[in-house]
Amino acid sequence: MKKLIALSCLFGGIFGSAQSQESYTLAENTAKSSFSIVTKKVTYDDHLMAAQSFNMSAIESFNDIDGYVILKKLVAIPEEGSGYTIEKLTHSKAFLNPRAKTILEKIANKFLEENSATITVTSLTRSEESQASLRRVNSNAAKGESSHNYGASFDLSYTKFNNKYSYSKTHRDNLEEILKQLQEDGKIYYIKEYKQHCFHVTVRNPEQFKSTTM
Repeated sequence: MKKLIALSCLFGGIFGSAQSQESYTLAENTAKSSFSIVTKKVTYDDHLMAAQSFNMSAIESFNDIDGYVILKKLVAIPEEGSGYTIEKLTHSKAFLNPRAKTILEKIANKFLEENSATITVTSLTRSEESQASLRRVNSNAAKGESSHNYGASFDLSYTKFNNKYSYSKTHRDNLEEILKQLQEDGKIYYIKEYKQHCFHVTVRNPEQFKSTTM
């Protein structure tokens, strides 16, 4: 009987360990906890919560943007900057919150320095109205509120570099490495979108990051 119990515990432990390991199988991107070696898959809910943490209401209409600029909640993003170009926008406007602007510039400058090439921004801040309109032509657009509605998110193409379409696995992988490092540092969340061939990036609020790691 003791041998049966011992064997049962042994196999139970092995099975439990296998289940635990399977539960945390890495997906396309993950977020690390500073107090645990466990990693978890980043979801769109994580992006939305991060965007909402900047204490800014969702932008209902593009007419609201001027008010947020006056309040210094949003800043304009030039069409071209060091290391990046914004493509022609149809459902978003070239505005971000100040921290998101800083992170975008950091990504672009690092990519330019390491690859002698520029990245392409395909989407920035959307209103709830434009989000609903986009959803009619892009099934990948989030239903309901999106992190894009808070000025904290932007999309980076992984098929368009130097302001032209080109397949460069090296450029794509190098861009993702930059994003992975920023995510591990608690600066951003990112998700690789396949239908739109872009990385969806949301900047994290330092205060929110502190509260989740204390």
